[in-house]
Amino acid sequence: MRVSRHDRILSAPVRFLTRVISPSGLSIAAGLSAWLTAGCLFETTVPSENYPTDVTGLPAAVPSPTLALRNGDTLHLKVEYVRNEIAGRPMRMLGFNRSIPGPTLQVKEGSQIIVVLINGSNVPITLHSHGVRLDSHDDGTDGLDQKPVAQGDSFVYTIRFPDAGVFWYHSHYREDYSQEMGLYGNYLVSPSDSTYWDPVNREVTWMLDDIDTINGGIAPFSEKKVDHTLMGRFGNTFLINGTTDYALTLKRGEVVRFYVTNASDARVFNLEIDRSGLKIVGSDNGRYEVPLFSPNEYIAPGERSVFEVLFNDTGSFDILYAIPGQTFTLGRIHVLADAAEKDYSRGFFSATDTCAQVVASIDPFRPYFDKPPDKELILTGTMGSMSGMAMKVVAPAHDPTSVNQMGIEWTDHMAAMNAASDTGNMHWIIRDKQTGLENMDIFWTFKTGDKVMIRMYNDSLAYHPMPHPIHFHGQRFLVVNVDGKRNPDMAWKDTFLIGRGSTADILLDASNPGGWMAHCHIAEHMEDGMMFFFHVGD
Repeated sequence: MRVSRHDRILSAPVRFLTRVISPSGLSIAAGLSAWLTAGCLFETTVPSENYPTDVTGLPAAVPSPTLALRNGDTLHLKVEYVRNEIAGRPMRMLGFNRSIPGPTLQVKEGSQIIVVLINGSNVPITLHSHGVRLDSHDDGTDGLDQKPVAQGDSFVYTIRFPDAGVFWYHSHYREDYSQEMGLYGNYLVSPSDSTYWDPVNREVTWMLDDIDTINGGIAPFSEKKVDHTLMGRFGNTFLINGTTDYALTLKRGEVVRFYVTNASDARVFNLEIDRSGLKIVGSDNGRYEVPLFSPNEYIAPGERSVFEVLFNDTGSFDILYAIPGQTFTLGRIHVLADAAEKDYSRGFFSATDTCAQVVASIDPFRPYFDKPPDKELILTGTMGSMSGMAMKVVAPAHDPTSVNQMGIEWTDHMAAMNAASDTGNMHWIIRDKQTGLENMDIFWTFKTGDKVMIRMYNDSLAYHPMPHPIHFHGQRFLVVNVDGKRNPDMAWKDTFLIGRGSTADILLDASNPGGWMAHCHIAEHMEDGMMFFFHVGD
């Protein structure tokens, strides 16, 4: 039986709630706050006000290749300006090795590769491997473990992959700009255990994005300040793998596993495939304990979803982004009459048993599920010069065409106010409840191997309350409770959407030593300071 998307609360929190309910480092921190003058909050030194938009003389962007890398391989990734065709119009963007997205890198669980990042643009760049539990000095966090790579310079990253699943890489400097320009790509990490995933006819990787276009080009960015900090920058043009005309051709009867990453600055995607149910089998860092059949999947910025689809009928199937009262077509899947070489349809419906590998990885953490929180965070926001307009900001949250019950804003329904907001008048905050410290003044310390229960509350009384996808670098966590309800079906996560007025308890597996960042993955919120630091070590 198909469940109406309007009966489901957004994103991972209600993926499981629908099953159980109805519709001391203070001085160090202060030093870090002062030291991070090169961090992602701060202005570039390029003198002009706006980034260039001219496409004259730029090389054409190329389709994103898939590169299979073996343990010990070295890959050179060069950042440079390219001319990319979006809806038939040439636009100045940034590519890795001239492709948007950058190359999909296929590696094996347990392997290690070398990536040499070369900056051929005039924008400082880093390479952050989102969700990968690598060494902290290779995390690409500007100002913490490395300086941004300047034009003409390079940086060598050693990247190890201890976990199977889908991960992604992007620049962590002026993330609001660099992601919008196309600087992102996927890692697809195949498991060492061949039985980890069920057999399928093929695997497909999607990167979802939206870009804001105006007058035939990308809406301008300022090099001197970050704007759209109220809600984040929403795009009016939707992309799958960097194009507006994505198409995939399959054979009748094929079972396809899709690895989907949300690379947008601020938009939550509600993804559907026309006339097809999804078997949701995985999330950020691998499989769920038990698959879930659903008509749709919600994916917040920074999150990944892994789902399988059986295409038994021939014809064209639209890939849809559906919001209340409106549906957008992101691309199409064409199913030919020719039959698939192998028939995996029986396993598609029967392979819904508990995944033993995931259960075994979670079992050592179950004794900690009922422990009281070790840390508590409040997610909130205040306004400066725009505070007199606060009631106008909050009021549209009751418009059912713009938000849902978790406060997800499907569209930029306050475009003028959002565009006028910047780091000078909007202040997004992560507050440590126990100490009262906020954002970069927070500096937590944990011992390697600690299991840390973190309670996060999203303040519904903030000036403009909205959900925040919170991302922890270098570690993984389990979502244990949401609003006091136990999660009955877990997967390892690194990013989780905390709904407006909602409380989530996550258990952090603090097993990867080093200095790390945690932040909201709405790019403009992070650039506005909604982030903090923590250290794992003995």
